[in-house]
Amino acid sequence: MDISVILGLVVAFGCLIVGYTLEHGVLASLFLLSPALIVFGGTAGATILSYNLSDLAASFKAVLGTFSNKSSGNPTEVIQKITSMADTCRQGGILKLQELINDPDLDKDEYTVLKEGMVLALDMKNADEIHEALESNISTFNAKKQIEVSVWVSAAGYSPTLGVIGTVMGLVQVLSHMTDAEQLVASIGVAFIATLYGVVFANLIYMPFANRLKNTLKRQMIIREMMMEGICMIARGEASRGIENKLSAYYQAFPKGDKLYKEGIQK
Repeated sequence: MDISVILGLVVAFGCLIVGYTLEHGVLASLFLLSPALIVFGGTAGATILSYNLSDLAASFKAVLGTFSNKSSGNPTEVIQKITSMADTCRQGGILKLQELINDPDLDKDEYTVLKEGMVLALDMKNADEIHEALESNISTFNAKKQIEVSVWVSAAGYSPTLGVIGTVMGLVQVLSHMTDAEQLVASIGVAFIATLYGVVFANLIYMPFANRLKNTLKRQMIIREMMMEGICMIARGEASRGIENKLSAYYQAFPKGDKLYKEGIQK
């Protein structure tokens, strides 16, 4: 698991809790069923209403996937596969790709673009035709993933609003029982718990998850562009060393990428 997930949650919620207790706040007073039902139930309902169930399931699965350090793909592995293909084709011609297309790794979702490119190359399509076809594949992938991102962005938008709704509902209830001034003050505090839930979860859970998906998507798109450019260079008959040098520029979008980039262009 990516340690930043645990670290971020611990720091964010830890600081909130410590800050509250330093001012002699009682933690138990923050945990109330009624505001939780209004905010979390309302946010869930509004989000479900906005998307179909398959998109919601895909979005949850995608977020869980970002908890892994490998969620965006391995550029080194991709470049190695492409340069190996280039060497094979330089020695035996483009039809030699037929021997490589049954590689089990190519059946994984992250290698869809590369496998499709190999099929197009075997059909004797030129580099421009391959590029055009794979661009459509990448564009469709991006559109699908943007929906997964928007699920969490939507939840982040609904949550504070439901918090305000919960607070207003609480205040309506409070104002209908104004006979006891002491009880009135305590009830107002309880009413604002809904706003707290809405704002906290929007900014510490939903939006951070949306941003993790966005960052993962950017790198997944770069991986797919690498595959597209790589298979097009193979179709043009370029040498593996030249392909590796050109594709090494993509390393810079990944952690420790500058080091890998320098190593790649020096080969």
